[in-house]
Amino acid sequence: MNQKKIGAFIAECRKRKKLTQLELAEKLCVTDRSVSNWENGVCLPDASLYRLLCDILQISINELFAGEFVCDENYKNVADENLLILLEHRLYDTTSKEISFDEFHDYLRKISEISLLLQRFEDKQQAIAYLVNETGASEEECASAYDIYMRIFDYK
Repeated sequence: MNQKKIGAFIAECRKRKKLTQLELAEKLCVTDRSVSNWENGVCLPDASLYRLLCDILQISINELFAGEFVCDENYKNVADENLLILLEHRLYDTTSKEISFDEFHDYLRKISEISLLLQRFEDKQQAIAYLVNETGASEEECASAYDIYMRIFDYK
C-alpha cells in the first residue's frame, strides 16, 4: 500500500464531496490535523474508521487501499492484491506453524473468487444452495459464510 497515493485519493474524494478537512474530521470524530496527516501520506486512518470513511466518501474499501477508483474488470485483481498486502504486513502471524503463507494465500484467493461469484446470484437462497452443493457444508454454515462474504466485500 502506498500511503501517499491513498492520502491523495482521500483528498480527491473529499473535495469531490465538497467537504473541508474539518467537515470530514467532524463526521469521523477526529481532528482536522488527522485528516491532513492522512492526505499528506504521513499516516493512514485507524482501521476502525475505514468503513465510515468509505461510506462518507462513497468509495469501496478496495478503492481506498488501492488509492484510486477501480473499474469492475480489475476489481478482483485489486482486491486480491490489497488483501494480500494487508495480511502480509499486519494479520499473518509467521510464528504460527499451523498453516503456511502459501496455503493462506491460496485460501484468500478462493475467498475472493467465491465472493465475486456470490454477488452474481439473483438471491441469497440461490447462492446458499450453490455453496451447499460445492462445499458439502450445512445450509446454516453456508448462510453464515454468505452473510460474512457480503459484509466483508460490502455487496448489496
